[in-house]
This record gives sequence, structure tokens and C-alpha cells, in this order.
Amino acid sequence: MRREISFMLFFILIASFIPTLSADILSVNSGGTGNIILGPDRFIEGFFFGGICGDGVVDSGVGEQCDDGGIVSGDGCSSTCQTEVVTPPSPPGGGGAIVTTSNIVLSPTQINVNLAVNTNTERIISVTNIGSSTVTVFASQIGLDNQLIFGSTNLTINAGQSKNLNVVLVALGEPGIFTGKIIIGGKVVLVTLNIQTELLLFDSNIVVLNNNFEVRQGGDLKTLVTLIPMGDPSRLDVTLNFVIKDFSNKVYLTKSETLLVSQLMEINRDFDTGNLPLGNFVIGLELVYPNGVAPSSANFVIVEGVFSGIFGKIVLFLIILIMMILIALIILLIVRRVKERKRQKSLSPFT
Repeated sequence: MRREISFMLFFILIASFIPTLSADILSVNSGGTGNIILGPDRFIEGFFFGGICGDGVVDSGVGEQCDDGGIVSGDGCSSTCQTEVVTPPSPPGGGGAIVTTSNIVLSPTQINVNLAVNTNTERIISVTNIGSSTVTVFASQIGLDNQLIFGSTNLTINAGQSKNLNVVLVALGEPGIFTGKIIIGGKVVLVTLNIQTELLLFDSNIVVLNNNFEVRQGGDLKTLVTLIPMGDPSRLDVTLNFVIKDFSNKVYLTKSETLLVSQLMEINRDFDTGNLPLGNFVIGLELVYPNGVAPSSANFVIVEGVFSGIFGKIVLFLIILIMMILIALIILLIVRRVKERKRQKSLSPFT
């Protein structure tokens, strides 16, 4: 009996280490650019190392006041994820204003445009001051060098009023999918440029099917892809290049396949998000055919999984531990029954 109890305790001890296993994120970029990410999950050997400044998640438990997904100071959220304030010059008559991210509202908060190479388009962002005093906000960009022109880099807005900020989005000579951010008073507008070649024989579209465009961490991203021939009917082999990237143009996943297209096609494609960090991402599709590229993209958000966070890991640990205890008890009962049968057989000649 003592050996059986020792065996059960040893079994439980081994099982208790199961939830501590973790894996790294290995992202493959077939294009060979420098934006390949190799990084561990924040959970290592069952311990949570706290928030990471720049991951797009406000971790108040470790003192973060903001997190715009970057570690660039001067855009309303500092490199240490502390809220920055901007004090503009005092207007005539005295007085001043302090801009915080809670004082303004932007519309839209996402821009996704299709452009041909060497063209441009204008978009308008409405900036509303919901505070109680006049504020001055400043505009900047991340990741959109030479692809964005501001009509103005600062706006002074009276309390309760709105002003428009004009921006020109520029498609350079290279087709593809480009991401970046517009920062206005510490608030972020996510930008995606889908730049296609002038010769357009095909068009493409990709749609995220997950509810509210949200994917639980470690879950599957579900998409619907539409391939649309634009010219005379023809049969062509096309290559579909998929990419998952964030709004700092960091590539997390690439995947390619080749299809024969002769008419409009709709196909479903699922992607394992692995251990993507929490935050905003883009799933991009480049439909490549002879002498042309037709890109499209869609935004999605990685949110906490069922067993994310400290509480979730404790629950998962307890569930696994209970299962291991039940398995150990079943094994113990089987061993005892086998021994009992052997004992009965050994006594049977004397009965």
C-alpha cells in the first residue's frame, strides 16, 4: 500500500509541471527581409513576467498608463508607457491647455485604402475635443515615411468642437501591403495601404470571419478570400501570398499557394495565430499574376484567450491537476483489484 501511495504522489508531482511548458514564436518570412521575429511567449515556466511596453496592451498592474503599440516618445505615450502631455503656447488673454488622450476622439480610427502605383488619395480625420478647455493637438506618423503628407501638423480646437485633419496617402512605385500609424494627440489611427500594379487583370478581396474581427490568443484566424478576373475570360496560374503583420510593419507569418483561376472564386483559408501577442494586426493577400499584383487586406485583433493571464493559468493548472489525480486514483484502484484477485487465486487451493 505504501508503494502505491508513493507511486501516486510521484505521478501527481510530474503532472504538476505540465502547465509550465512553453514555446517560442518562430515567424518565417520567405521574402528574406529584416522583419522576422523570433521571440518567446511572456509566459515562461508558468510565471508571468508582467506587461511589455510597446505590445499595445495597457498593463496597469505594472504601472503602464498607456500603450500605443510603440516605444517612441513624443506621440502622447512615452517609451516607458507613461502618458505624455502637451502644453501649447498660451493663447491671447492668458491661460493654457493640456492635451491628454482622454480629451480627444478621432474618426475614423482605421484607414484601409486601395491604390495603384504612383498615385495618391486624400482622407479626412475628424478630431473632436471632448474636454472642458481649448486644446492644441499635434500629428505625426510611424512607418509611413514618404507615403503620408499632412495638411497640418497641429490643430487648436475649442472645447466641445471638432476640426478636420487632411492627410494625403501616397502609393510609391512598389506594389504590396504597407502598414503604419497616424498619431494625433496620443490617439492612434491604424493605416493600411494596398498598392497594386496599373495593369489589373485580377482583383482580390480578403475578409475576416471571426466575430467582431477578434481572435483569441492561440486560436485560428478564419478568412474568406475572393479572386475576381477583371479582363477577358482566361485560365491563369496565380500565386496567393498571405502575410500577417502589425502596424509597425513587422512580419509574423507568411504563406504562399498557387491556384488555376478561370472565373470568380471564393475560398476559405484559416491561419494558426500561434502565440501572437495581444494587439492589432493585418492579414494581407497579394494575388500575383504575370506582370501584375492585386493586394487586399483586413484588420483583426488578438484578444486574451480563455486561459490567458494569471487567473486563467491557475484555472488551467487546477483542471489538469484534478485530471491527473483522477487518473492516478483509477490506476491505484486497478492495481489493488489485480492484487486482490491474485490473493484470492493463491488462497483458492485451500478452500
